[in-house]
Amino acid sequence: MPALELRVAETIPRTPATRLRGLLEKPNAVVLRRNHAVQLEEGDHAGLHDRLRVSCVLAVDITNPPEANASQPTVHAEGEELLEPHEEKDEFANSFAKGIEIFIASEKLTALVFADFDELSGALSLFDAYARIARYQPAYLRLDQRSIGIGYGFREGLVLGLTGDLQDLHESAAGVFDSVSSLNELDDSRAGRLTVRLPHAAIGYLHGLLRASSEWLNENSYKNILGS
Repeated sequence: MPALELRVAETIPRTPATRLRGLLEKPNAVVLRRNHAVQLEEGDHAGLHDRLRVSCVLAVDITNPPEANASQPTVHAEGEELLEPHEEKDEFANSFAKGIEIFIASEKLTALVFADFDELSGALSLFDAYARIARYQPAYLRLDQRSIGIGYGFREGLVLGLTGDLQDLHESAAGVFDSVSSLNELDDSRAGRLTVRLPHAAIGYLHGLLRASSEWLNENSYKNILGS
């Protein structure tokens, strides 16, 4: 059956690619953070929980707190006051961020990857695509046989892949090259990467974690960083 693959660089990028990590590692700043460990209502799978966890994070720079950039009313000739659109303005500048921490563990190594809130919609679309493929038996069979694969990459370098379980293939090198995966089977020697492959149940498990994270972050922001 299709399995979940996670691949992340073994070295942490020097320059933060996410707003969340950039704020948490901001020099000369006192950062207040609120953590929310995501747990599924039906309970975490014990084996998967030891390999993969997700936490929501709200973070604010309290040495330079956000100042809401409220729109200034514009008075028109008729005396009507209309608010100028400010969608392009960043209300919190670089003083507030929210997103998730993804904890990944293999037999030998562990990794912590940050993702901004706006990345979750793209990650969830990966599982929507999988659900559509699963409803079409020929495509699902090709996915299980690793002749097709679907993946999503986060800004910090984590790549999620959904494809057939590698253990179902022949152990010879020829068996590897006869298949296609959403992730490369062989590491590029120019950059070391941590690859974790989890069983079929991990697909629904991670989908539930990301969906719950998106819902929580959608309901929580700067105004309730200290708790609701």
